[in-house]
Amino acid sequence: MWSIFNQLKAIFAPPCLLCGSLDGNLDNYCQGCYDDLPHNVYCCQICAIPFHQAFGTQLICGVCLRQPPKFNQSLVALHYLPPISGLVHAFKDNNDQAAGRLLSACLLAYIEAQKPALPDVLIPMPLHRQRLLSRGFNQAEVMAKRLGKALGIPCHNDLCQRQIDTPSQQGLNKQQRQRNLSNAFVVNQTITKFRHIAIIDDVITTGASVNLLSQALRQASPQPLCIEAWCVARTLPPQSKLHLY
Repeated sequence: MWSIFNQLKAIFAPPCLLCGSLDGNLDNYCQGCYDDLPHNVYCCQICAIPFHQAFGTQLICGVCLRQPPKFNQSLVALHYLPPISGLVHAFKDNNDQAAGRLLSACLLAYIEAQKPALPDVLIPMPLHRQRLLSRGFNQAEVMAKRLGKALGIPCHNDLCQRQIDTPSQQGLNKQQRQRNLSNAFVVNQTITKFRHIAIIDDVITTGASVNLLSQALRQASPQPLCIEAWCVARTLPPQSKLHLY
């Protein structure tokens, strides 16, 4: 016979979105499924590209050493693999808010585990107004507001905007993405109140969007900035031969 606690949990806590068990929490996942997710443990400290675990932690990849990006650090919770890839598409393309809560919770858990110095402000990756009208919401803004509420950090979605509705980035390499995004972002005001900024997005593929937005933010600030990228997932390197699991 179920205890009163289990009966209340079954009523108020939704089932786990991944396995359907009644052990789910209010963020739609159970501990077992969370533990089995493709966590991004071994990665570049700047761009978060995954490494083989034999390389250890606290390393910087060769690309970032040769050409440091305009952002200082990436905090990326997971690899862009199933079931995360499916949840991202469900949230972004179908407005699946349960998937959005789960993804936001995974990123929050990662941030809290890393214990970084918290930024002054969270900035969601902007969507062009046409894409925003078509989709109805900006998934990065939804996640940023949830993170901001949990961590006590203000979220500003009006500080910058995407002024060019760029074509789809899917299938493009880093150089093609940078050309595609050239002059895509504009900052609406001089940045004087903030010194430490975190850009919020769902997925990093090459880092081109975060890099160019970071560049625009730096150009709008008369003082040095510390800019981080906080993202749910990072795609694996093309044709990766790393045996990560």
